[in-house]
Amino acid sequence: MAVVPLNERLRKDARRNRAAILTAARELFAESADVAMCEVARRAGVGQATLYRNFPSRATLAAEILGEQVEHMERLAAEHSGEAGAFFILLRALLEGMVQTYALSELAREDACVGSRLELERKRIVQLMKRPLRDAKAAGTLRRDSSLDDVFLVLLMAKGAMERAPGAAGRRAAVNRVLTLALDGLVPPSARA
Repeated sequence: MAVVPLNERLRKDARRNRAAILTAARELFAESADVAMCEVARRAGVGQATLYRNFPSRATLAAEILGEQVEHMERLAAEHSGEAGAFFILLRALLEGMVQTYALSELAREDACVGSRLELERKRIVQLMKRPLRDAKAAGTLRRDSSLDDVFLVLLMAKGAMERAPGAAGRRAAVNRVLTLALDGLVPPSARA
């Protein structure tokens, strides 16, 4: 028997409410980890009961947003599978996702449930990046000694840069600068010409 995704099992109004909740939460979590559930409900235009029926805690809401980011990465990986530029598309998407979910890393430090989900999503990302990394190295668009550890080093650099940047726009600018600097180190000189 096929498993029907939760979104398809919900009534139209319930899907609309769930989408509004996630949109509001994404916006709020982009700014701060200290997001009150009542603020999410208010911004989404739903009642507290509707919010808690969909997401019983802030941790489950945060985990859903993290899962969405990785699902977006999975779609991108499938869409660009086999392309030499897939690695760079995924790296950029990963960094953009970090900007959008910046505060969730703070929440992960506070909440073991979110931290566990973050670690699971990290493992999924590792699997998604393996082939594009290998393909980019084979195509000569990425240094042959590049590794997945380098990808996570770039992510750590971006996280550090975001911590010092004011607001979402500042974090986005900091991440773009980190990406520019990192690509200078990841791309072999022969591919820069």
